[in-house]
Amino acid sequence: MKNVCIALRKSVTAAPLDGLNALLTEFSRGGYTAQEIRILSLSDVENVKSVLTAAKKEYENLFLAVDKQFLPLIKDYIPDSFLKSKFYAEYLGAGIYDDNGTSLFICSEDSGDTGIGYVKNVCIPFLQKKYGRRFEEAIIRTMGANATHVEELVHKANQDGKNHVTCHHVRVHGEDIIKIVYDNSAPKMVVDDLVRTFVEELNSCIYAMEDVSLAEQLISLLKVRGRRLSVAESFTGGGIARQLTSVSGASEVYFEGLNTYNEHSKIKRLGVSANTLDEKGAVSEQTAYEMALGLLNTGDCDVAISTTGLAGPKSDRSGLPVGLCYIAVGTKERIRVYQYRFDGTRNEITEKAIRYALYLAYKQLKDYTI
Repeated sequence: MKNVCIALRKSVTAAPLDGLNALLTEFSRGGYTAQEIRILSLSDVENVKSVLTAAKKEYENLFLAVDKQFLPLIKDYIPDSFLKSKFYAEYLGAGIYDDNGTSLFICSEDSGDTGIGYVKNVCIPFLQKKYGRRFEEAIIRTMGANATHVEELVHKANQDGKNHVTCHHVRVHGEDIIKIVYDNSAPKMVVDDLVRTFVEELNSCIYAMEDVSLAEQLISLLKVRGRRLSVAESFTGGGIARQLTSVSGASEVYFEGLNTYNEHSKIKRLGVSANTLDEKGAVSEQTAYEMALGLLNTGDCDVAISTTGLAGPKSDRSGLPVGLCYIAVGTKERIRVYQYRFDGTRNEITEKAIRYALYLAYKQLKDYTI
């Protein structure tokens, strides 16, 4: 089947994509991925009608996305051929037209009953009935895998899956989310073989075989192990703590997070040696080690994470390269320090460090190495 998404915006050049991406993700989760995305201006009604009319000849399903506030006006943009066809499941402007097997889905770009909720509860069931197919998905989440290798595996999976299986892949700040979507006619052996290939090839980088975040996995494992965690952050600016505290029930295992940005704060709050800061610098393996040790020495935690680095956009007086960072993870028995050199913008560098810190803590705790 061929699907297209057409998004209507007040401004094409300054159109935010977060809501649209979430909407398309929900369609993909159900097994219906848009092969093409077009963004059109709300100011040109006739052009929108023309595009929809042309798309009707080429695609089986048209996903029309618009900001919720414009839903009451949406019929002005719909060609007469659809308006005269069958209309299903209208709700506050959202709805589905079907003209001889070509379906037009009208949704808003939000998480409510006319947006993602509408796609999940109305559009996907409609499509399942239309094609007589139900879709399932297998999810693999990894951290730190080689990007090229992952893309090669995804490409091969799509070739081997043929018409029954589609593999979707998103990479965000070093984290890969791989979704293998298959319909109820897919041979079980084909799906199992694809999943097995990903597991064998990416085993050391996999942290979940379900749709859960790094923070959720770490919190869950801390509960299972009966451990309590504290975090000391410098250049990540509280980002690790933010991720952890977003998880329900984190207070059972998360003790505290310190944002020791200044060198004097590292000395006063964590007991980092002034000599270490003078001789090695704030961005160093030794400083990261002593930051984690300072948390553990309080006796309030069993596991500690610390971060120090240079997020940029420029280096400081040390002259160290932007993107250099040290992440320490450990217990009273052993503290390990990892060195990385991340690229990208200031935000991209810190987000990568946050994810790697969570992953390293999870992996070490899982493997009983700390």
